[in-house]
Amino acid sequence: MWVYDSPIGKLSIVPLSNGKYGLLFGGDIWESCDTPQAQADNVLQHVTGCPEWDSLAGLVDGVPDDLSGWEVT
Repeated sequence: MWVYDSPIGKLSIVPLSNGKYGLLFGGDIWESCDTPQAQADNVLQHVTGCPEWDSLAGLVDGVPDDLSGWEVT
């Protein structure tokens, strides 16, 4: 699992039972991607389907631009 401590709280990239990777926030999986890097890219671009995060496009500094910027737990 990878975690980013964002301004809205912890965003997590988690493996799903179908082999994909989901974005977990607030107890909900907001979307799934084929790879954790693709999920991290969607977070960077604010195209996750999570309105709390996506509405901050262009307003948040320091969003990791690569999965290596996320904390591995």
